[in-house]
Amino acid sequence: MAQTLGERLKAVRRRLGMSQVELATRAGVAQDALERVECGKRHYLRSDDLGRLAEALDVPADEILGIRDFKGL
Repeated sequence: MAQTLGERLKAVRRRLGMSQVELATRAGVAQDALERVECGKRHYLRSDDLGRLAEALDVPADEILGIRDFKGL
């Protein structure tokens, strides 16, 4: 199971077959910020960005935060 915020975010994105560009566009966040989180260069997300990413991925934000396990991973 993915451990970091970036690993969890990447796992859900890949499970849904989305590219970083597609997710960033759908969520309205900067693709370079998304890349930094997924690569572990940034270890946090602003709460509004987290909410938009979770909505774009159609998962609860607590799954991205690791508060509960992903379904199907």
